[in-house]
This record gives sequence, structure tokens and C-alpha cells, in this order.
Amino acid sequence: MLKLYFLLFYEFTKIGLFAIGGGYAALPFLYFIQAKYQWFTVDELTNMIAVSNITPGPIGINMATYTGYTTGGIIGSVIATSAIVFLPFLISISMVKLIDKYKACNVTESVFLGLRPASCALLGSIGLKLLYDTIIYSKPEWSFPFQVDYKALILFIILIIPFSFIKKNPLLIIILGALGGIIIQHF
Repeated sequence: MLKLYFLLFYEFTKIGLFAIGGGYAALPFLYFIQAKYQWFTVDELTNMIAVSNITPGPIGINMATYTGYTTGGIIGSVIATSAIVFLPFLISISMVKLIDKYKACNVTESVFLGLRPASCALLGSIGLKLLYDTIIYSKPEWSFPFQVDYKALILFIILIIPFSFIKKNPLLIIILGALGGIIIQHF
């Protein structure tokens, strides 16, 4: 059990250090953890994202807490949550004065300019991966390489329109998605 706690601390410390751009930037790391340790399935990861979106607090911390709890109980959740904020907290405190002092420096501006598209690329790739995992199921035993979940595709199309063009509250979209999932599941 001690090894599990160490691994939780190690992996979530890495996530906290390198997941620049918010909670969704942690998703590539969570996919890596899922593949390496199998602490949770891809379906559980999708549920984790949904639960983290509707619970109060930052998404990355909610996902760390959820993962820690499912793998190591209450102690695991405390370790994972502490680990994901540990290094960013230390770096933030130490960097406040340096950033203020060097914010006009070309190197600082270049670093932040490079971090934006990198974060965007990570978020975009995870968005596509989630879309694929939700709507398309790989079926290696079939001659056709995948099967489309048409119910999920229809719900996605219905929900993407208000979110993309009307700019409704994301919580409203999540609630509508949950209700739509309940309705579509019965057909």
C-alpha cells in the first residue's frame, strides 16, 4: 500500500508541474496513468471528467481526489490532491516576484507565447480522444474497424450547437447532456 501512495504522489506531482492550462490539461497525463497502472478504465475516466465538472472546485484537483480515492481510499485522495497542488503552489509563491520583475523581458514573453499553443494542442487532442472514446467504439473482431454510437452522436450534435454558437453556461449544457442521456437511453 505504501508503494501505491508513493506512486500516487509521484504521478500527481508530475501532473501538477506539467499540466499548464487548467484541469483539462491534466487529461493526457490521466490517460497515461490509466494505460500504465490501470487504476481506472477509460469509461471511469470519462465519468471522472463529468463528475469533476459538476462538483465545486478546480477540475484537476477534483480528478486527483477522485483518482486517489478510487485507488487508495481516503488517504489516497489526500495524497493525490496534495501532490497535484504541491509544486505549483511552491512555484507560484517563488515566481510572483520574479514574474513581476521580468514580465517585460523578451524571454518571459516568449515562454508564455509558446505555452499557449502547447496547452491548446493538448486540450484539442484530449477533446478529440474523448469524442472518439464516447462516440466510436473499436471492435477488432469486426471486419469494419469501428462502430458508431448513433445516440451519443445525435446528443453531441444537439449539445454542440448551443455551446459553440450561443455561448450558454457550461453547467446548463452538462445538465442538458445528463437529461438527454437519460431520455436517449430509454429509446
